[in-house]
Amino acid sequence: MFSPARAGSSSCRTWLLPLTLGMLGVIPAQARADDRSDFFEKRIRPVLIDKCGECHAGKTPEGDLSIERLADLTKGGMSGPALAVGKPESSELIKRLETSNKELVMPPEEPLPANVIADFKQWIRDGAVWPESAGPMMDPTAANELPWAFHPLQTVSVPEVKDAAWRRTEIDRFIRAAQESQQLTPVSPADKRTLLRRVTLDLTGLPPTPAEREAFLADESPEAFASVVDRLLASDAYGERWGRHWLDLVRYADTSGDGTDMPVPEARYYRDYVIAAFNRDMPYDQFLVEQLAGDLLAQQTPDDARNHEKIIATGFIALSRRFGNSRNAEYELIVDDTIDTMGRAMLGLTLGCARCHHHKFDPVTSEDYYGLFGYFHSTLYPHAGTEHQKERADFVSLTVPESLKTVYDSPEAWAVRDKPKCAGDVPVYMGGDPRKMGGPAPRAYLSAIDPAKPTIPEGQSGRLELAKWIASPTNPLTPRVVVNRIWQYHFGKGLVATPSNFGKQAEPASHPELLDWLAREFMDHGWSFKHLHRKIVLSAVYQLGSVEQPEQAKLDEANRWYWRFDRQRMDAETLRDSILAVSGTLEPGTGGRHPFPPNDKLKFSQGNPFTAIYDHNHRSVYLMEPRLNKHPFMALYDGPDPNKSTDVRASSTVALQALSMMNGAFLREKSNALAKRLSDAAPAWEARVQLAYELVLNRPAVAAEQTEALQYLDAYQSQLQSEGRTPEEAGDLAWASFARVMLSSNEFVYVD
Repeated sequence: MFSPARAGSSSCRTWLLPLTLGMLGVIPAQARADDRSDFFEKRIRPVLIDKCGECHAGKTPEGDLSIERLADLTKGGMSGPALAVGKPESSELIKRLETSNKELVMPPEEPLPANVIADFKQWIRDGAVWPESAGPMMDPTAANELPWAFHPLQTVSVPEVKDAAWRRTEIDRFIRAAQESQQLTPVSPADKRTLLRRVTLDLTGLPPTPAEREAFLADESPEAFASVVDRLLASDAYGERWGRHWLDLVRYADTSGDGTDMPVPEARYYRDYVIAAFNRDMPYDQFLVEQLAGDLLAQQTPDDARNHEKIIATGFIALSRRFGNSRNAEYELIVDDTIDTMGRAMLGLTLGCARCHHHKFDPVTSEDYYGLFGYFHSTLYPHAGTEHQKERADFVSLTVPESLKTVYDSPEAWAVRDKPKCAGDVPVYMGGDPRKMGGPAPRAYLSAIDPAKPTIPEGQSGRLELAKWIASPTNPLTPRVVVNRIWQYHFGKGLVATPSNFGKQAEPASHPELLDWLAREFMDHGWSFKHLHRKIVLSAVYQLGSVEQPEQAKLDEANRWYWRFDRQRMDAETLRDSILAVSGTLEPGTGGRHPFPPNDKLKFSQGNPFTAIYDHNHRSVYLMEPRLNKHPFMALYDGPDPNKSTDVRASSTVALQALSMMNGAFLREKSNALAKRLSDAAPAWEARVQLAYELVLNRPAVAAEQTEALQYLDAYQSQLQSEGRTPEEAGDLAWASFARVMLSSNEFVYVD
């Protein structure tokens, strides 16, 4: 109740309030002890639990103020003693209940009624009786118990199942055992055509070609599907698809996000590093360490030809959003963005919640937070220029091997390095205010998991020590979080429904034993993404059909137990890339440097911020990603928010999407291209229709569809000719219309 003001706090236990408000009356000043105990139990305790317990109980109460016992209130927290027994007018508790200052009043969202405040005054005046038999305010066992994800990984045995068809992989046995416990029967496997399209879009973000479909259908060997999976994982398109998932998490953007949204041409080197890391199957633990401390690794290996890549990897930190309109304005917010993104992306924790006070729900203290803050406060962030300080500064120089200079082509990177003279610990910022210094917060780890203090070399930030701890196999959060994400991207939902929050507020995993088995499997095979992809997509559960089955839906409508494969809509990049691919306009490569003005011409202001949108026909992962002015296609189809870590994409359905598919300039242009591709490949209309179905929907047209398509084309052409169009012109427009219908069909946009 007495920590610095915070936004968004409200109680979820309002059912006690009517009880509290209904118990009116007057208690004599010299009431007997029994009466005063009864008064506490009926009028004080319910309010403390209902209105204060959410924030001021447990291991890390907000503002260091606990309401568990009377001694906690008299001791107080960051704002001093909360209660002076016998003196309500001197008690901070009463002052905070009665103040008209919206920044200080408690509870912050809904001040207590006057009669309830009068009860608190009476209770304090009568000696603040707290019956000894009552024990602590909240259940101490529940309040102090660590969330399940903080506990070490369990060694689990693969369960036995009755269904012989589901003994194919270890994953299937975990899933089938859970289904059997729920009396669920899985649907039949998907057909080969559906399965090929699913896995190709899943692993590469591109549709299969007709030739790939025919080859797979013709291959009747037991290893046919495994061969397809290996081919897809070996393609460059794999890294472009799965690297995009990581870029969502680390809020990738090509601009700085400050008042001018200044372009950062060098940000793309980090994007390309991520894509290359996935294609190489870089071990995930190495991937993490390089992003948090690649510059420090490079210092240890001065002759390594990859040192420039390690430095570029720290773009993860450099990508932190800038604020204000001057160099390092609101510096503590820049660091907070780093910590919050690191916590969500790598550890599945909302660490940023501990900037102003101990975490409300999870065992993360302010000391933990500012211990992490010290690592990045000791780090030099680059500056892209702003209205008041136009010059770029603190970019990191690169030494690129001669053979690669035409690829990684700038002598500088949007990266970080240690501050030359400022490495060291910081104190707790009271209420998140750097002007109000509290006690010391030595650089450390999360004390609830590892209370040890790192040995940091003199004059260094300690980011390398932090990175190694995060990527350690003894850290239970890191492997659990990442394998849950891999599962999520394959199935459309994670085993843990909140992939960036493994704290107390998260629902338990649907299959906790499977999650821990996957985590160990992942680490035991070199933290290899590709190994885990193979395990998952070769499983029977991944290869199930997506058909509805009413009897099973009655038992498990949400498909929590995976009795079928959930149908999913293409995400924005997959939709755009698939349209480019089938229309024949997809161009290989990255497109190189975005067409920003030259660096010495990057002069923007708050009144004239950077707002350009650059388009091309390369894959969507290579589009220029502004922070404050999203690419229109990405914005319309629920692309990621580059201002924050995006763990789950929205999937909206709005009229503008349908209008864009039918009338938008992009679809019009690509429909014309698809129509031309069809006419060039197949002069006969019947053959064109078949090719359209094979390209767009990955299947041949059935007889009824063939007839309907030809009737549509004939009617469309005839109508245009009656309006004065030539037969050739009318035919071209008819085929462009047909192509647009195909590209906007649900069967194309959704993945079964």
